[in-house]
Amino acid sequence: MDKTQLSQLFSQVQQGDKDAFTQLYHDLKQPVFTIIYRIVQNQTIAEDLTQDLFVKLFTAPPDSTVKNPRAWIFQMAHNLVIDTLRKAQPVGLDDVTLAAEECINTIVIKTDLERAIATLSCTEREILSLRANAGLSFSDIARITGQSLSAVYRSYRKSLKSLQTLLNGGTL
Repeated sequence: MDKTQLSQLFSQVQQGDKDAFTQLYHDLKQPVFTIIYRIVQNQTIAEDLTQDLFVKLFTAPPDSTVKNPRAWIFQMAHNLVIDTLRKAQPVGLDDVTLAAEECINTIVIKTDLERAIATLSCTEREILSLRANAGLSFSDIARITGQSLSAVYRSYRKSLKSLQTLLNGGTL
């Protein structure tokens, strides 16, 4: 779905069109969930946050001044995740990542790719997911994460190299 189609759907949602919202939900539910899941590493939390995002999107869709609606949605997802992690774990994101990895290794992760992705830092997973799953540009990702363009690009390349090493049987 391109920017024009998203903008049109947002406009229709603002006018109360439930069919437009349903289409928006069905088209974006999976990439939003995937990105949130890759960051929080917990299926239940990711499902809840995805639902929260779409409730907010339905009750307060962006207006016509939003230049990139797709990036706007993933910015919302990023903000929800960060708010949730801050409320849930005042001790820090590293502890959240470690606890999530333990849970993932015993319950959720079934494939080699998911295991390799789980080894990346929270930031690396987010950047990788925003690029691979959401199809966002590096400049959009930099704006969403609050990092410089070069830092986002370096992190993305480092993540890909780490994944390649792990998937080829190496260790980090």
